[in-house]
Amino acid sequence: MMTGTIQKWYTKLTVSLHNQKGAQAIEWIALAGVILAVFAAIQVVFKGDTAVGGAVSSTLSKIIKSIGAD
Repeated sequence: MMTGTIQKWYTKLTVSLHNQKGAQAIEWIALAGVILAVFAAIQVVFKGDTAVGGAVSSTLSKIIKSIGAD
């Protein structure tokens, strides 16, 4: 009887762990979607304005280069 109970607990535990991994993946996908939506909105708002686009581009380039530099 005790072995059956332990097996049930183990099954519930492993199912919960697998569900958390799936939920975490969905959260990362949703975050990426939000970031893309923000970038799309920025692009629409500043359409034709090269000063803002150039400033954003140079700032992002500096950030990316600083991440790779040690």
